[in-house]
Amino acid sequence: MATEEPRRDGEEEEGDGADQAGTLNPELLAACMRNDTDAALELIDQGADPCCEDNRQWSPLIWAASHGNASLTRLLIKHNAADVYKYDETVKAKKKHSPLHWAAFKGHLKQLELLMAPPQNLSPHERDAIGNTPLHQAAAGGNLDCAKCIMAQGCDVFAKNDRGHTPYALCTAPEVQQLLQKAMGSMACKATGKQFSSTVLRYLCSWSLDVFCEAAVTQMLVYESPDATEKEKPVTWCNEVRVAIQELEHQLNHSLHLNQLETVTTALAAAGDKPVDSKLVHQVSQVKAKLESEIQLVQGMQVTVITCLDEFGGVHEALTKAIDDAVEKNADPVRVQSAKTLRRKLVSEASLMRCVQGPQKTTPGHIEMLTGLNTVAKAENANEELLVQATKLIAKLTSEAEVKKRIAEAAPLCEISSYKEAEGKEGLPEWSIETEKFEDFHEDYKSVVEAGERDLITESLKLTAFEQLAMMERLLMEKKFGFA
Repeated sequence: MATEEPRRDGEEEEGDGADQAGTLNPELLAACMRNDTDAALELIDQGADPCCEDNRQWSPLIWAASHGNASLTRLLIKHNAADVYKYDETVKAKKKHSPLHWAAFKGHLKQLELLMAPPQNLSPHERDAIGNTPLHQAAAGGNLDCAKCIMAQGCDVFAKNDRGHTPYALCTAPEVQQLLQKAMGSMACKATGKQFSSTVLRYLCSWSLDVFCEAAVTQMLVYESPDATEKEKPVTWCNEVRVAIQELEHQLNHSLHLNQLETVTTALAAAGDKPVDSKLVHQVSQVKAKLESEIQLVQGMQVTVITCLDEFGGVHEALTKAIDDAVEKNADPVRVQSAKTLRRKLVSEASLMRCVQGPQKTTPGHIEMLTGLNTVAKAENANEELLVQATKLIAKLTSEAEVKKRIAEAAPLCEISSYKEAEGKEGLPEWSIETEKFEDFHEDYKSVVEAGERDLITESLKLTAFEQLAMMERLLMEKKFGFA
C-alpha cells in the first residue's frame, strides 16, 4: 500500500511528536500492532482511548482492519472509532489513510463490509494521502471479493490518484483486471441506458456482476451465513435479480408451509447457488432433511416381527440408524417414539428367540433367565407365536427339573428290590420310613410326572420316572401289607 506501515517494536520511530497523555494509549496501540485482542480489550476497559492515534495516524481501528481482526473491529466500531474516518467533502485536512483502505488492500472482506455497513457508512469514495480510493487499494492488493464489494457500493472505476493511476493501472491480478475491464467497457446502465460518468456511478450487481446506475439497483444488508445473528453483509442487486430472489424466497416459504418433501426439494433446487436468504435456505434444508429422515424411519420399520435370528442384525442396524438420524433431524416425535417402541419389541423377540433356540438346561438360573426374557417380550407385545413357544418351553423345563428332583430323591430307595432290605440301610429318604409320608411322596411324584407328560418332557426322563414309580408302588404295597 502507498502509505508506509509504522516500524515494529524495537525499531526507532522518526518524528515522534509530543508524548501522549498517560500510558494507556501507547500501550493500546502497541497491543493492536501485535494483534493482541485480549490486551487491547483490557486496556480499553481500563480507559484507553479507542480513537487514539500515533504520530503517523495509525489508530487501533486501522490496525484491526489491517490484521483482519473482526472481533476487535466490531468492538472499536461500538466505541465510535470509525466516526473520524467518515467521508465529508467539507473536511480539508483528511487522514493519511483509513481502515477501509487497509482492509481493501489486505483483502479482509469482513472488515470491509463492517466498515461500509450502517451506522459506520465509511465511503468507498474516500481518498488517502496520495489520492487512492479503496478500489485502488483492492485492485493493488489483488483481492477479487473486496473489489466486488466496493464496486457494489457505487464507484468511479476511472478515478485517478494523485499520480494519475486508475485502479486498473495498479492491478496485476487477472481476475480483478477482468472485472474492472468489464465495468470500464460498460458505457451505460444495462437497465435504463443512462450514460455513466464521474457523477453517474457504476453499481456492480453482486450476483450478475453487470453494472447499473443507482436508480436501477437495490442495496441492502443480508445474513452472511445461517449462523449469523445480524444482517451485516452489504449487497447490491439489480431489479431483475431482486425480483428473481424474491420469487425464490417466496417458493421456499411456501414449501415450508406445505411441509412436503417434493415441494421442498423443488424449491431448494430452484434456489441452488443463488443469493437467497441463507437463513431461509438453511431452514428449508433442515425441513428437507427432517422429511427424508421420516421416510427412512418408515422404511426402517417395515420389519415388524423377527422370524429368523440371521435377519435381526441387519434389521436392528438399519432401524437404529434411521432412529438416530431422525432424532438428529428433529423428525416427528410420535414417529420416532413408534420406531423406538418397535426396536424394543424386535430386540426382545431376538433375545427370547436366541434363548429358545439355544441349548436348554433345567437349572434354576437358566429357567429364570428364560422366564425373564419371556416377561419382557410380553410387555413389548412380541410375536404371539414366539411367546407361546417360550411359555411351553419354560413349562417343559420346569417340569423336567421337578421330575429330576423326584428321581434323585427316590433313587436310593429304588436300588433295593424288597422293603425288607431297607431295614438298617443308611441313606434312604426320610419319607420312606413312615407309610403315610411314603404315600404322600408317591402321590406327589405321580402328579409331577403327569404334569411333565402334559408339558412334553423328554421320553428318557419320563421312562425313568415311570420305572421308579412302579418300583415305589411295589415297595409301598409290601410296606403296607407285608408281602413282596
